[in-house]
Amino acid sequence: MDKPSLTIIGALAMGCFSTGVAAFTWSEATIEDLHQALNQQEITCEDVVKGYLKRIDAFDKTGPDINSIITVNPKALSLARERDKQQDKHQALFCVPVVVKDNINTKDMPTSLGSSALKESRPPTNAVVVDNLINEGAIILAKANLDEFAIAMLGLSSAGGQTRNPYILTNGPGGSSGGTGSAVSASLAMVGLGTDTGGSIRIPAAVAGLTGIRPSRALADLRGVAPLSITQDTVGPMCRKVADCARILQFTEAWSTPERKQQIRDALARDGLKGARIALIAGMFPEKIDTNQPYHDVIDNALKAMRSAGATIDIVVLPEQEEILSGFKSLAGYEIKEGLNHYLTEWPSDKDAHIRSYEQIFSSKGYAPTTEEWLTLYNKLGNKRYDDPVYRKNIQGRQGFIRAQLNRVMNGNVRYDAVLYPTITELNVPIGQNTEGRKNVSLSSFSGLPAVSFIAGMTAGDNPQPVALEFLGREFSEPELISLVSGYELHHPVRVAPKSTPELKTFEIMENKAP
Repeated sequence: MDKPSLTIIGALAMGCFSTGVAAFTWSEATIEDLHQALNQQEITCEDVVKGYLKRIDAFDKTGPDINSIITVNPKALSLARERDKQQDKHQALFCVPVVVKDNINTKDMPTSLGSSALKESRPPTNAVVVDNLINEGAIILAKANLDEFAIAMLGLSSAGGQTRNPYILTNGPGGSSGGTGSAVSASLAMVGLGTDTGGSIRIPAAVAGLTGIRPSRALADLRGVAPLSITQDTVGPMCRKVADCARILQFTEAWSTPERKQQIRDALARDGLKGARIALIAGMFPEKIDTNQPYHDVIDNALKAMRSAGATIDIVVLPEQEEILSGFKSLAGYEIKEGLNHYLTEWPSDKDAHIRSYEQIFSSKGYAPTTEEWLTLYNKLGNKRYDDPVYRKNIQGRQGFIRAQLNRVMNGNVRYDAVLYPTITELNVPIGQNTEGRKNVSLSSFSGLPAVSFIAGMTAGDNPQPVALEFLGREFSEPELISLVSGYELHHPVRVAPKSTPELKTFEIMENKAP
């Protein structure tokens, strides 16, 4: 067979494959944009996938070197061709390219958890949430980098290396779903899936200018997802627009009904800010010092926009706030050892030779040097967790205590639709530094209540950075939170695409000659 030849399709101003598809652009495209272009036969599913693969080639390991992807799905193009042959193209997620955090099982690609020790680990089945997306027509495009075992917030792993933030390449991506966040922000895929134990969806979404949803803990479908804390773990979408997150969320909940799915869809049709009552929690913002001024300017403008859109925002005090934010701990360190031991033995040992226990991971040294300290500590905590008073305090009383204080706020003299606070209390930080302002996200992680982090605005200047706010609501109130963010996007659209990953002007498509 002859070697493949390169055909230059053309240097199109909008970065499309032919003059017939000039309406579709890959950068910042939404599911609605995609389906409109497909329905009007402006583009094929194969073209769509080729375009995203080209963006990965151009931006992930070359160019700005975002380094957000561990594995590209070798079957992505053939799956796209199969989609094009389908008679029914009206699935909710038809041809939507999704990047999946590499601690969520995929049978077409290894699931490494970010660890070089597990880089060839191949679970024989998909996670249930992955199957749900595929059954609705989605294409799993690639697996995203993460902090290995999801235990840190640096965007670093031995399997994938260091991920960069596409807005400022010397900054980190947040974690632990940093690869998903950077990939979606850079439009290397249309949407992404992350996991959130203590902020791991919302922190990278915040610094990548995305919406990230941590669903109600009771709705988390964790079958086929590598555990960090079985008590706190969730799976959720990360998207450039809340409408895309809503479309993904419908198919990632552990239980759902047609009525529930309709509620989520209907949320996008409502201007959630009009007539909303929002409780702004005092004490969850940093002091207004000069170095924080760009951050505060964005927050102030966001609150003004909400009020102009018809929302009432009251400043409230969260009872026992210091105890809530400082008196409790994540359960990840206590639960990861048992969780990984169970996960690593879920499929028959005669199928492959992958590592089968926490101890084998530890002894393999198949992880970044920065991870060893965590694994050593977590090994000790896991061995004694049931005798540890800190674990008992957090497993027995934490959720009820925090929910009681939030109920006092939301169901007091005024009934509030949601509480509001910054996702993180500072701008993003350089690679290698941890985000110090991450404690706010524990309010949702420790209560089990749903939260949506959304982009509040961009800082001014030549290198704008996103600033994020977070809505938290009652259990199962995801539709209400989505409607609030949808209203915000309607009245105050603020996302700016990263300059480092613009729309490509030329696509080179590999065409195999006939043998």
